[in-house]
Amino acid sequence: MASFRTNFPLKALLVAAGLSAGLPVASLAAEEKPLELQDTTTTQIEELVRPGINDKDWDKAIKGIDAILPKLAKDSYDEAYLNLMRSQFLMQKNDLHGALGSLERSLDIAERHPNYLEGKQKQEILWTASQINFQEASVMKDLKQQAVLYARSDRELNEWLKNAKNLTPEQIYFIAALFYAKGQGAETPGVEQKTDAAMVEKALYWTEQGLRSGAHPRDNFYALKLAELIQLNRFNEAADFLELMVKMKPENRNYWQQLAATYLQLASTATDKHDDKAAYSYSIRTILAIERAQTHGFMNTPKENYSLVGIYFNIGQFSEACRLLERDLKDGSIERTRSNYELLANSYQQLHREFKAVEILEQAAKVFPQSGQIEYEIAQTYYSIDKYREAFEHIKVCVAKGGTEKPEMAWLFYAYVALDLKEYDAALLAANKAAEYPEAKVKAEQMKDAIKATLQDRENRINSQ
Repeated sequence: MASFRTNFPLKALLVAAGLSAGLPVASLAAEEKPLELQDTTTTQIEELVRPGINDKDWDKAIKGIDAILPKLAKDSYDEAYLNLMRSQFLMQKNDLHGALGSLERSLDIAERHPNYLEGKQKQEILWTASQINFQEASVMKDLKQQAVLYARSDRELNEWLKNAKNLTPEQIYFIAALFYAKGQGAETPGVEQKTDAAMVEKALYWTEQGLRSGAHPRDNFYALKLAELIQLNRFNEAADFLELMVKMKPENRNYWQQLAATYLQLASTATDKHDDKAAYSYSIRTILAIERAQTHGFMNTPKENYSLVGIYFNIGQFSEACRLLERDLKDGSIERTRSNYELLANSYQQLHREFKAVEILEQAAKVFPQSGQIEYEIAQTYYSIDKYREAFEHIKVCVAKGGTEKPEMAWLFYAYVALDLKEYDAALLAANKAAEYPEAKVKAEQMKDAIKATLQDRENRINSQ
């Protein structure tokens, strides 16, 4: 498992504004002084828009409104009214982008003529416009335009909040999600994403309100709070919060994975600070989180099993690491790759169990019968415990299978072992082979000189006798 960074999924949280699609549209006028449409506008609506409404043909209704709008006085009550009506028909078609333009035109007119909108209806329009802007921003590719849309959504939301009362959990969640999205900043390719900590803190405040909004808060509040804590690098709090979440919902796979990843991040941070005691403690917690998850049937993929083994290795618990790795290689819970067998063998060597290491490598040789590298590893292991004859037999098999990734190294080792066994002809042959590779030429020539000197010395002794 590796350190990671969290990105919270931004879902569309659009809630219908509750505006009727029929006529008449809910009154736009303030209660104390009702306003009315011009008679000509009413007549045109009946002629051009009503047929579309009756047939539920929203395109026809919108076409009628578009024919009327250019004839109206700019910033008039009728223009605001028809734009609001147009937005309703576009929502019926799920054309939120188009609806947004008409909604914001109504709001724009109402800014200059406050008596055009009732307080409740203005709240509904602000709320809906804020949500649509948020949704548009979340999928926007153009970063500058995305920032503009988020700013609009934020402005409309703050205006809405001035008169909002008795917020529902859905409304609170939207508020928190908007502030969280703004707090993450724009994602620019090749540039590190900067977090606006103050904005994420603001999101966290609203998320906490949502968690207190009922006896059984919605799951998305828990997920959002976790994302916020991680975004703020408050990993200790995130871990404590995740411990609560896995206790409440042990059947949730994601909670277990996030808990283990959070402890691993804490261990990595402690290692960077050279706090070995804390790093060891958090590594143990990571191990326990994974093993607890496995009792519930989670985190038992080959990759996750390998991660568990790796953590044991990192903290020097080689015996347990070897036990798990050997078991999982046998039953396939960890991928049977050559490197994994080599890791297990090397780990047994760390425990000074060279014969066990050879046993593991011989198992690997059966799984990968064409690999000269494994034979090379066996030869090296035997050589480390002065079993030169066994090492010699396996290095011969190694070169017969094509050698290693670096053939010159196999031939050099062949020459060394043969020389130790006084197999001079074989040693000279191997040295000549190694000399064919530029990377080993210097050492091979030195080896050849040493072998020739040894042979000359032996000949001199024979002659003198």
